[in-house]
Amino acid sequence: MTLEELAQDFPNWVIWRGRTSTGPEGWYATRRGASLSEEELSRGMAETISGGDATELLTQLREQGEIGTRLTPATFTE
Repeated sequence: MTLEELAQDFPNWVIWRGRTSTGPEGWYATRRGASLSEEELSRGMAETISGGDATELLTQLREQGEIGTRLTPATFTE
């Protein structure tokens, strides 16, 4: 999966590649315009997630979606 595909599939996240002096390293995503509450954070939500490659980041993004669907609308703000 490419960076562009991830960004298209997860529009509520800003997705990017990390970079070191030796080149690209790591995949990252941060929620767009969202500040999570202490309650959301304590239930496993994250404002920024990372993976070593696109597949790992995709897994993290899907897990965040699953956690979000388990929370009631009163406790989860997308």
